[in-house]
Amino acid sequence: MGLKLKAAIYTVVSLNNSRMKPQQKKSMHVISRAQSFWYAVSGLVQLIVLEPNARIHTVATIAVVTAGFFRHLDPGKWMAILIAIGIVWITEALNTCIEKLCNIWCKNEWHPEVKVIKDIAAGAVLISAIISIIIGVIVFFF
Repeated sequence: MGLKLKAAIYTVVSLNNSRMKPQQKKSMHVISRAQSFWYAVSGLVQLIVLEPNARIHTVATIAVVTAGFFRHLDPGKWMAILIAIGIVWITEALNTCIEKLCNIWCKNEWHPEVKVIKDIAAGAVLISAIISIIIGVIVFFF
């Protein structure tokens, strides 16, 4: 990562931290925890609504889970399928976050280092998807 990009990230983090309220102890109250849960659900809904690839992952997830029920998978195979699905979803969510942060940093203008960062993040999703397909083939056909 170039020095300019590192400096910019440090500046953004510093500015955001200086504008934030002093760290307050997080409440363990049920209402506070419920709000945190709904923020997470909201994030997942936004991921699915705003990202075309997340919609593809949604269809694939539904198809694989449905096939698993029809094939009466044993618990070990279910575990492999669910871990594979989870890894794809996690990498897609992180990739989306990285892309959005990069877009904010470069103000939606092309930047060679931002391109590399986004390509690497997208590559992580590709790796997880390929591995998940391999796991699916092994689980359903062997």
